[in-house]
Amino acid sequence: MASIGLCMIVKNEAHIIRRCLESVLPLLDYVLIVDTGSTDGTQQVIKDFLEQHKLPGQVIDEPWRNFAYNRSFALAKLREQQNIDYGLMIDADEVLVYEDDFKADKFKRGLSKDVHDVQTRYGNLLYLRPQIFSNRLPFSYKGVLHEFLDGAVIGTRETAAGVFNHPLQDSARNQDTKKFHHDAAVLEAELRTETDPFLVSRYTFYLGQSYRDCGEKSLALKAYLRRAQLGFWQEEVYISLLNAARCKLSLGYNEAEIIHAFMVAHESLPTRLESLHGVIRFCRMNKHFQYGYILAAHAINLPKPKEGLFIEPWIHDYGLLDEYAVVAYWTGHYRECLNACVQLLKDGNLPAQDRQRIYDNANFAVTGLNQPHLAKSIPAV
Repeated sequence: MASIGLCMIVKNEAHIIRRCLESVLPLLDYVLIVDTGSTDGTQQVIKDFLEQHKLPGQVIDEPWRNFAYNRSFALAKLREQQNIDYGLMIDADEVLVYEDDFKADKFKRGLSKDVHDVQTRYGNLLYLRPQIFSNRLPFSYKGVLHEFLDGAVIGTRETAAGVFNHPLQDSARNQDTKKFHHDAAVLEAELRTETDPFLVSRYTFYLGQSYRDCGEKSLALKAYLRRAQLGFWQEEVYISLLNAARCKLSLGYNEAEIIHAFMVAHESLPTRLESLHGVIRFCRMNKHFQYGYILAAHAINLPKPKEGLFIEPWIHDYGLLDEYAVVAYWTGHYRECLNACVQLLKDGNLPAQDRQRIYDNANFAVTGLNQPHLAKSIPAV
């Protein structure tokens, strides 16, 4: 059975660190935490936790430089523990959540790859992160912000089963109301000197994200469009173009430009459906029902992606079908509207607050068909 060592960097996380440690405890054989300058007693909270659970480990003080340096430093220190097979990297404001039938021993016996990605579920987004990795390989991190595990030594990888990561976003860093402004400034500074094309592409993407999250939509749009021209990971290109379209929508661009922007995003990665949902919703809200119907009739038959960057599962679970039902109604396709509404009510994915609206839409479709007996086919709210 593989052994797992926790590997973390922390600063001023006394208010949440125990919650994180409790969540990963079932997996742990060792703990290596690098403190980068806490003044709130975080170090002692960790030491008390280790003592309480008789868990071997150490807290090491190392001054802050940047995310890549300090995470790589922590990895190197964990590799000194030669009896540890795998490292587990997690942030203090995250917790691991396990499926009901999860067995820690079985999970650890199944570890065999260089990297095991863990699905992150954050709000309406899904994405994978490499959080469990071989302690026998010289892994390191790159990137001063939104750092990533360097894949140069990755030979094999798979997605971890039975567990997912749930970020809660209540760390000391996330309590800074100017966090995204500061991040944008750091990334702008790095882009003035960075020469590595891949890092330039990544920094440009997260510059767009930072400007978006601090409300600077015009600056975000420029960064996203610039990122889309830089190549590399197509998922990131797609998200850049999708967010560029959403920025244009927020900024009040004309209808043709907004529709074109969403379609450019879709064409960059046709297996992703968020961009189609965006343009269909825009067409519906602006009464371009026929165009919306044509797109929606195509979109609802596309498969749900198994993985990708920042997948929005609600769109695949019910959002597209909801839009399809509405544009089908307004283009006179009442039977299709009714069928879609019935499916939405039966599937169990629809939020409770939307069920009455969908039920009413189904009855509107029945009225349009002039076949009152079909109302019996509509599931009750």
